[in-house]
Amino acid sequence: MIASIKKSKLGFSLIEVVVVIGISVLILVGLFASFEYSLKLIAQSRAKMTALTVVNDQMEYIRSLSYDVVGTVAGIPAGFLPQLSTTTLNGIDFTKRILVEYIDDAADGVGVTDTNSITTDYKQAKVTVSWNINGIPNEVFLVSNVIPPSIETNVGGGTLRVNVFDADVQPLPGASVRVFNNTLVPNIDVTRTTDASGIALFGGAPAGPDYEIIVTDTGYSTDQTYKATTTLPAPSTQPVAVVEADVSTMNFFIDRTSELTVRTLSGKTTQVYSEAFTDMAGIADSTGIAVEGDAVGLATSSGAFVPSGLLFLTPLTPSPLEAWEFLVASGTVPFNTTATIRFYTSASSSDLIPDSDLLGNGVGFSLGTIDISSLSNVTYPSLVVGITLETLDTAVTPSVDTVQLYYLESEASIGGVNVSMQGSKTIGFDGGGSAVYKNASSVTTDSNGEYEFPALEWDAYTFISPGYDIAEACSGNPLDLRPGSDETIDLTLAADSATTLRVVAETVLGAKIINAEVKLERPGFSGISNTSTCGQVFFTGLNGNIDYELTVTPIGYTPQTFSALSITDDEVKVVKF
Repeated sequence: MIASIKKSKLGFSLIEVVVVIGISVLILVGLFASFEYSLKLIAQSRAKMTALTVVNDQMEYIRSLSYDVVGTVAGIPAGFLPQLSTTTLNGIDFTKRILVEYIDDAADGVGVTDTNSITTDYKQAKVTVSWNINGIPNEVFLVSNVIPPSIETNVGGGTLRVNVFDADVQPLPGASVRVFNNTLVPNIDVTRTTDASGIALFGGAPAGPDYEIIVTDTGYSTDQTYKATTTLPAPSTQPVAVVEADVSTMNFFIDRTSELTVRTLSGKTTQVYSEAFTDMAGIADSTGIAVEGDAVGLATSSGAFVPSGLLFLTPLTPSPLEAWEFLVASGTVPFNTTATIRFYTSASSSDLIPDSDLLGNGVGFSLGTIDISSLSNVTYPSLVVGITLETLDTAVTPSVDTVQLYYLESEASIGGVNVSMQGSKTIGFDGGGSAVYKNASSVTTDSNGEYEFPALEWDAYTFISPGYDIAEACSGNPLDLRPGSDETIDLTLAADSATTLRVVAETVLGAKIINAEVKLERPGFSGISNTSTCGQVFFTGLNGNIDYELTVTPIGYTPQTFSALSITDDEVKVVKF
């Protein structure tokens, strides 16, 4: 007992002191954070109350004005209220935005259904006050209708209606529409946003010519009117005139911009792995399978073919490997039998490559040409081909006699290449009657042979490279660039030749046809090649003649032959199947 009393008089131990300090720090940090949050909350509340005072004062001032003068500087309707201004109150900087517009009330009909044909029934004023506290943006707004003192009128003005559509001709809400006119006094310059129907109405616009319009949005392309100039004397979409007591309608088309990477290459090296099934050496594992007569088929049991069998070819791990390209499998598939190709990461059914990486792999592919270019060479540096054979008639078997797996071993880029790009959209004609294109530019690829266009409008773009011929243009040339996409086009370039032919084989839906035989002939000349993974073949160094014969023979399609084909320049022949 005495020892215990003496110990207590010695005070706290070091550990106890550290624990007490730690607890105290945690409490103080919590209190400080709470105090800091309280200060921020008080500051935000004070700023909001001040903003409400600013917005109320401005709205009350607008309500005190006579109906005729309620409008904004360079706005529709015009007035002396600034569209944008700043003010400071209680040490806080505020930005004021005033929007005044005419409203076409549904009570007497809207637009062409308006019973008295007056679409400027009354005005509506919106005052928005915004501010920034502690890096956080805030805003408050008030909206009020301003009613005319007597009967509605449209004297001296008309209505400008702007319809905005996307690339698929669907109404586009939320687009920014700027209307300006520098020939009227006072000038007009007002911006509004399209409604849910993709429409921006500018009712009560002063009658007059030369209303210019620019339509755009963040991350979207731009469409607009164009005034005649010396370089564009005949624009397709000219400024519009507003007619008193009438509606002038303009249509514009915008959509999300896209990113495009252009790569310039000097060539590609493709390798092929082949299995002819002369024996079981190329088969890593199998069940219910037999090799006979240079083909693999179902094994037999008691004189009949087994219902199904599965084999895995030896894993293929190329090095170097730039990209997987395609597989070609040939054989015989009698009635009531099937032969299905699938791709795996090992000789095991549990290691099937998912459909998310190779669409259709779960169900499997029929014999023929199979495009595997979507497979990542990084994720899948090694592939195993699996073949499933099945029969409903034990008297017959499907068989596979050849499997060829093509892959890109390497590609060589060319840096510092000039590339000219031109879209198909035009904005008018020049003085000589030639079309002026909306989207056109000339660029130079970097040392890696690449150039990135960060924000391109949807269009069909054609590429040329002065001093070179384009031997292959994966993704197509012209390239149909869709809105909001991220595309890469590979241009394989060849030495410039006066007369060339690039053959493109594709389905009627635009899918590339790979490994199709392409034969080009004329007296004294014969050339034959197979289409690449881009579905293309290139013939160069030709003589300019009009008697060439071209035959394209894809696997599984009826061949097409073109006689008396004229090749006198750099020609491109697209063959649809």
